[in-house]
Amino acid sequence: MEEKSSLSPVSLLVSILKYSIATVINFLIYGISLLLVAWLVDPAVWGQADIFISTSTLFMNICILGLDQSFIRFFNEPPQPLDKYSLFGACFGLSGLVLIITAVISCVFFPQQVLGIFFTEKMGNIYLAMLFLNAFMAMIGRYLNIMYRMEGSIKLYTIESVAMQFFSKMFYLVAVFINPSVENIILWFTIGMCLFAFIFLWPNRSWVSFSPSVLFSKANRQLLPYGLALAPTAIMLWLNSLFSKIYISKTIGNGPAGVFSMVSLLSNVVAIIQAGFATFWSAFIYANYKTEQEKIKQVHDYLTFLIVEFLCVLLAFEDVIFFFLGPEYRSGMAVFPIMLLVPVFLIIAETTVYGISIAKKPVHDTIGIGLSVVCNILFCILLAPKFGLYGVCMALAGSNIVMFAYRTVVAQMFYRSVVSYGRTMLVIAIMFVLVAAACLLNNNFMAKLAVSVGGMVVYIIIYRKQLKSAIDLAKGIVSDFMAKRKA
Repeated sequence: MEEKSSLSPVSLLVSILKYSIATVINFLIYGISLLLVAWLVDPAVWGQADIFISTSTLFMNICILGLDQSFIRFFNEPPQPLDKYSLFGACFGLSGLVLIITAVISCVFFPQQVLGIFFTEKMGNIYLAMLFLNAFMAMIGRYLNIMYRMEGSIKLYTIESVAMQFFSKMFYLVAVFINPSVENIILWFTIGMCLFAFIFLWPNRSWVSFSPSVLFSKANRQLLPYGLALAPTAIMLWLNSLFSKIYISKTIGNGPAGVFSMVSLLSNVVAIIQAGFATFWSAFIYANYKTEQEKIKQVHDYLTFLIVEFLCVLLAFEDVIFFFLGPEYRSGMAVFPIMLLVPVFLIIAETTVYGISIAKKPVHDTIGIGLSVVCNILFCILLAPKFGLYGVCMALAGSNIVMFAYRTVVAQMFYRSVVSYGRTMLVIAIMFVLVAAACLLNNNFMAKLAVSVGGMVVYIIIYRKQLKSAIDLAKGIVSDFMAKRKA
């Protein structure tokens, strides 16, 4: 007989909101930094600086060997002879050791060859060293973030997440105000990341171990294979976006690359709807997928409804958004609707692809993301020569849709999390129509506003039952709050 869950919709919502605090604060920091960069930094300069930042994260994802995922998986069941703290030391130690070895080999033997892959301008060898240094600092942040989250320390998780956003974003703004050159932005970004890592790692330095007994423990027979199986997912997911930036930089120019980077970052504003959902959702899925399937299906509809409604709002007011960004980046308004599809499909996938993990078939995640990378490259080759920046954006969006489609179809075979396939496909079809209309009506604010409002109304009609349930839930929360306050 199936166990009945006691988790109420209110407690589910409260749990998500607790993990959303860091996301909301980070969103404010993120927005301020974007505005200041748009006002004060030339697109050609920002394009190269953003490629540097993205490349350092790619290096981190490559050298971490997927052991961050092993740390999550084995945190509550650490393999002998490790406990959760020595597990931190084993995973972080191995990842750090691989990064250090890779950094030394690259900086000593192939510095200009490695830099030449990512940058159009010739850069000094010191910048390759700073790339790896930033990757190491980001690795520290990644492992500490997981530790606090898995321990259930929402306070420390929030402080660490906000601090990393502050040090990684606000510090390079010093360079933006003093001298907004690529070199200065990179230098101050590096200083910020180093300060962040020192402040948060120093009190927990006892967790770090490069001892051979920890690094080469027999526990690694479980940790390493599990991590390596999942490593391609994180690497290719990050590589997809970085490839587009580098492709534009090398074929169209640094200026368009800067515009693309700004639009790409700006499109991620839709993640505010997701907030702390992703952080909470994975743990909830693994703990409750056997008993809460109906609730999981409902969450898919709720999240999809919120995302597509917010998409309509952004399409309606993109003229206003780009007015605040200033004239240097206003050309990005033409491709902004297309770029919104990238984060939207990634967010919807949070409710459609967990069947692969539940079935313990990570190879399908790797295949899906591999298809995405291949499609991105092929679409760029086919579309970019004729359509320029439009073509690259269509390639990236198209490749993400391919990934979403493959992973969702496979995942639903293992575990159904979508109430109505027909409704979801209809919602996505309307989304394509709205994005196409926004591109065609690029210079007509009132027409875009009318189309977007029409889209919002259509989505409300489609999700009218879910909207009514959400309103009833909100009324219940307010009533409970007022009753407790009165008591």
